[in-house]
Amino acid sequence: MKNTSFWLTASAIATIVPLMGMSTAHAYDDMPRPPPPPKGWVHPPKPTEDSVSQHVETQTRERFAAATGGDVNGMLSQQQAKAAGWGFVSDHFSEIDQSGSGYVRLDDVLRFQSQRTPQRVMRMKAAAKASSQTDGK
Repeated sequence: MKNTSFWLTASAIATIVPLMGMSTAHAYDDMPRPPPPPKGWVHPPKPTEDSVSQHVETQTRERFAAATGGDVNGMLSQQQAKAAGWGFVSDHFSEIDQSGSGYVRLDDVLRFQSQRTPQRVMRMKAAAKASSQTDGK
């Protein structure tokens, strides 16, 4: 019996001791690091609320012009929006066309988009929270 416990202890030690010297492996340790950026490369500035809004407005103007055949001052129907692949305008056309005329202008689309921006929603929630806190005092 003593002989068996000796061999069990010896085999346990023989298994554990080598494992103690091993360091932990991390995922992708064997992957090379990416190369450094080229000389003269400048990290682009972080987008601001204004720059994002300007970019969205520019894209909207371009899409509107493409959907109306190049006329930014024209009128856009739901069928034109759908044919141009502009699902956002096509899907929300009745909400954008508040007068019910069947056509929208670029200003209508921009106004609708500005009412739905995440920044506006966050500001409205913050304002509502602030007013509820002042009303409760």
